[in-house]
Amino acid sequence: MKSIVAILAEEFNKNEQHVKNVIDLIDEGNTIPFIARYRKEMTGAMDDQLLRRLADRLSYLRNLAARREEIK
Repeated sequence: MKSIVAILAEEFNKNEQHVKNVIDLIDEGNTIPFIARYRKEMTGAMDDQLLRRLADRLSYLRNLAARREEIK
């Protein structure tokens, strides 16, 4: 099964390293506006709308994975 990073990179047509960086920044507690404005080099210059969609999809995929584990 694909990792969440690989799924998001494929869905958003972005580099896996940039997606991983965004996930790490979100997990560290950084806000979307901060990431969009000050971490362009780490995100491949993703805009705030794309970052929000990616964050929402990340949350959905994590919840789905947790639900799968509960059912098992």
